[in-house]
Amino acid sequence: MAVKRTFTLLEIVLALAIFSVIATLAGSILFSSQQGWSVVRESSAELETLQRLDRIADTAFRNAIPFHWPDENNRNVQLFRGKPAFLRLAYLHRVNDPAEGGLRFLELSREESELVARYRRYPIIADHDGECRREVIASGVRRLAFSYAFRENGEIAWQPEFDAEAAETIPAAIRMDVEFENGRKVSFLRRTAGNSAVSSYGKFREETYGRR
Repeated sequence: MAVKRTFTLLEIVLALAIFSVIATLAGSILFSSQQGWSVVRESSAELETLQRLDRIADTAFRNAIPFHWPDENNRNVQLFRGKPAFLRLAYLHRVNDPAEGGLRFLELSREESELVARYRRYPIIADHDGECRREVIASGVRRLAFSYAFRENGEIAWQPEFDAEAAETIPAAIRMDVEFENGRKVSFLRRTAGNSAVSSYGKFREETYGRR
């Protein structure tokens, strides 16, 4: 006759203890994996944001040009508008379709905690003009600041605002400073295409042909 063996209390306690250790280790591993994945995801999102900002600087700032267009009073005005926290410009763009042309028009501003771009294929005259494509370039933005380079007594100076109508041109360079809510600060500086005649290279200065 077979004898049916039962577990003793000590064996049950030991089994539960071992199970608890295994469950704790598994939970720790899963928690560490989740934390690692969150860090990777945040780093990837931050890298994508920086790439978008850098692409704006490379595409729009570097190819910015002077552009005049009639306003509501049929007066030809310079489209460029450079404010401390607002930028509007026209820039050269690759021609994808002959009907679209090779110009694009862009506005950059901060709305609450987002850096927002508005752009379209025909001129933007009024602030936040309608029928623009809107795109959030960066979120969690605490501060957005633009500064503009201009020529003063043969030297390059910077100012937080640029009066394009008075100058009848655009800045020699544009700088964009972005401060995020997590404390990180990034800056993007590009020279514009519209002032390529104003240049220097080390000790060499630009020369005007025909100057005596």
